[in-house]
Amino acid sequence: MSSLLSDPRIRLGACVLAMAVVGGLAVVTHPKQPTVDPQAAAKSPARSVVNRTALACPALSQGGKQASVVNGVAPVLPEGTPTATGNATPLSIIALASTADPIGSLLVRGKIASSTAATKPETLSIRGTGPLAAGAVGTSTTTAATGVNSGMASAPCQLPGSDFWFVGASTAPGRRDVLTLTNLDSVNAAVNVTIYSNKGQLELPSARGLVIPARSTYELFLDQVARSQKDLALHVESTGGRVAPALRDYASKADQTPAGVDWIGPAAPPATKVYVPGSAPGKGQRTLVLVNPTDLQATIRLTVNGPNGPFKPAALETVRLPAGAVMAVKLEAVLNGDPSGVSLESDQPVTASLRMTDKDNSDFASIGAAETLTGPAYLVLPAHKQEALLQVTAPGTKPASVKIDLRDAAGKSLLSRAVDVVAGSTTKIPFKAATGPTYLTVEQTRSSVVAAVTLMPAAKPGDDDTPEVAAWPLNTSLVFRAQLGAQPDVRAALR
Repeated sequence: MSSLLSDPRIRLGACVLAMAVVGGLAVVTHPKQPTVDPQAAAKSPARSVVNRTALACPALSQGGKQASVVNGVAPVLPEGTPTATGNATPLSIIALASTADPIGSLLVRGKIASSTAATKPETLSIRGTGPLAAGAVGTSTTTAATGVNSGMASAPCQLPGSDFWFVGASTAPGRRDVLTLTNLDSVNAAVNVTIYSNKGQLELPSARGLVIPARSTYELFLDQVARSQKDLALHVESTGGRVAPALRDYASKADQTPAGVDWIGPAAPPATKVYVPGSAPGKGQRTLVLVNPTDLQATIRLTVNGPNGPFKPAALETVRLPAGAVMAVKLEAVLNGDPSGVSLESDQPVTASLRMTDKDNSDFASIGAAETLTGPAYLVLPAHKQEALLQVTAPGTKPASVKIDLRDAAGKSLLSRAVDVVAGSTTKIPFKAATGPTYLTVEQTRSSVVAAVTLMPAAKPGDDDTPEVAAWPLNTSLVFRAQLGAQPDVRAALR
């Protein structure tokens, strides 16, 4: 026996056999190799209920007599939707300073909270932890009868992130655009802003390496970094920390009288299929602005999703956009005053926004390309003196349907119904004027949809009416956060 064990080959075989026995036990006691590749994990991500929220609610600059308010809500979620455990701690509407006191509180689900109307605009936030955080949304709105801030400027409060696109800015005569970067966190953030024009990507070192101090807002005046550029697109990337950007846009007429102020909303990231919802009905300018950030020319096929179905506008069915360039396309003649959406198919990733004015060119609104809904979407609407219009577009080849629910500030349902949308078309659902804030739920139930709410002045406004032009996109609510699907490696406990 000893002579056998003296043979190295026999000893090696014995070791292998012993390892095999241990390995046989491992079949029962040891889990499979964990997934550590992020790309593989992303294919089947786990979901974690949101239990913390922080939203930045932008504000205009000082200018004339105005009233600014932030409305927020923790909406009623679909039945069976899980929320974080623990007590329903209120969410606060609060200024950025760490020592600030709340100026509004979201106390229970389904009831809207509002800040006190302020004459001096200030960037606010909606923040807090606990069960009320899931799905929380807000809207910042400023109205003024006269001055540089005349009209209505309203935008959803923005969730901080690290990558954003804005399309439709300008530094041409009659425009004054300002990129605001809000940092809600307690550490500084660093940001690079890449700017594209009709001449291609601009080399602008002064727009890179921007430092946004903790709990503050930084303003980048575009005419100081890219003068006399008619159409611009911005790519905002955080290289450290998170920011919540917003693009403030002032317009004036040839005689320098104000022509409104509003926010240019974020656009969906560049893709080969892009959907722009919410072209409001009525007269006025409708300008589609496109950007191609790639190194190759893009061939874009344009389809209008009107109330009677899809059509390709004559002479605009195909648009060729040079590499790195921005282009504006006038659409008012082909839209014919109908509520519509616009679908784009491109051989290169592109994105877009739509700018619309009232018939007198006294106020305007912009809306960026949106991603199709994959779950419930919530939107807080400020008080409005005119009829608002929900526009739901089914951009694909299949009919779609949604469930909508409009509630008042106390949570009472004002309108609840199911809506079918013909394939390729846009369906409109009007909402009556409201003296107080309301909130809307849109839940996609069949096929793909994009949606937005638009507001335009009455056909025959009163002498004292302030023009109200606005457009709010509907985006899938943040109720869950995706988590990497990596499994814990428990082998260390067995060693």
